[in-house]
Amino acid sequence: MALFSVIVLGAIGTAIMVSVIASGVSSSQTDFSLQQSGMARMMASSCAEEALQVVLETGTTSKTANLSIASGTCSYIISPQAGQSLEIRATGGIGTVISKIKILVATTTPALILSSWEEVADF
Repeated sequence: MALFSVIVLGAIGTAIMVSVIASGVSSSQTDFSLQQSGMARMMASSCAEEALQVVLETGTTSKTANLSIASGTCSYIISPQAGQSLEIRATGGIGTVISKIKILVATTTPALILSSWEEVADF
């Protein structure tokens, strides 16, 4: 009977240990995904800011560019809308995680005035 109790207690201890290790692995994977998501968002924001800088410096209303930043990539598209409005679509990616930002520029003269800046699921 004593041997049976020792075996049961050992099995329970082993089950608890396996559970703790498994939750630690799951937590690490979640942390890594959150880190990649934040980096992808940073990439998209960097490209969006680059596109705004291009509009500000050159006055262009139509351009596409791809950039490599650190360990990821990003791209942007500047396209004209009605009047002096512009739409900027910026995409940043790291690994398999993608982030997209859509900016609407209300006018470019006498200054750049943004009407919206939002992270979107798709364009």
